[in-house]
Amino acid sequence: MKKESEFKTPILIIAWKRPTKTKELINKIKEIKPNNLYIACDGPKNENTDENHKVMETRELLLKGFEDVKSKKYLFSKDNQGCKIAVSNAISWFFENEKEGIILEDDCIPHLDFFFFCEEMLETYRNDKRVWSITGHNQQNNIKRGTGTYYFSKYPRSWGWATWARSWSKYDKDIKDWPKIKSEGILQSQLEKRSEIEYWEKILDSIYYHNSPNTWDYQWTLYSLLNSGLTIVPNKNLIKNIGFGKDATHTFEGEADTFIENNKDSDNGIFPTVHPDYFLINKRADEIVDILEYSGGNKFSKTFLYKKLKNLKIKIFKLLKTFINKK
Repeated sequence: MKKESEFKTPILIIAWKRPTKTKELINKIKEIKPNNLYIACDGPKNENTDENHKVMETRELLLKGFEDVKSKKYLFSKDNQGCKIAVSNAISWFFENEKEGIILEDDCIPHLDFFFFCEEMLETYRNDKRVWSITGHNQQNNIKRGTGTYYFSKYPRSWGWATWARSWSKYDKDIKDWPKIKSEGILQSQLEKRSEIEYWEKILDSIYYHNSPNTWDYQWTLYSLLNSGLTIVPNKNLIKNIGFGKDATHTFEGEADTFIENNKDSDNGIFPTVHPDYFLINKRADEIVDILEYSGGNKFSKTFLYKKLKNLKIKIFKLLKTFINKK
């Protein structure tokens, strides 16, 4: 892995109303000396002066934070578009101008190796349409999957990721073809367990018929599954999510089911790159992701019970905190 004096791979930053978190991300990105940035920020909701102030403060940081960057483009929305439209429009704008690149939302703080990992994988698999995306988000709790420094998953992850315009061109935030996909049972060829099928049919029905949840990433996963897309996952976690709290859009409770290791930023154990022996999805790793993020999997598995106990601990902590603050 050769590190240039400037980081040339295009980067899209997606922010909104979290100036403190945005500043942390800005500082991290500046360490790699990027030379091609795209910066998007949604607008404030109507008649919300506190939120308007946070959005304006966030935008000021984004405008002033990259003065030394050679190429930077901004997409600032006057009105609030919401997560589904704002994020998907920002990514479409990005890939109208670039053939490949890295996407970071304001609550995803990457290890420095994340950038170089994505850069290498984007180049390696540029013309291999079997590969859909690259993520820095590993939820395997230090369990190495396979023989390489990365493995393949059927699930694209959006906490620090990269992809190509060729993949994004297949995306539809409104999933207009969902009724046909469901009626013909097309998705079932990619999902083995009944619990998975039921989960995805329920969430995609809700998005299609009720526009809920107001998000963009379930749709991205759908089209990855339909295209038998593979996502590259490093065998070390490279992303810390700091977006949990009252200003979060969807993540309100607790901490991420992942962590960034406390070793030096100069070395996270994924270089030099060792490619997997086989071009296959790691099913055991995907079972963990399904349990933690989606259907919940086997309700008697150790991972599922750990998740439930952790969530209970978080709720008890929040109740105690609320009680103490009222005193």
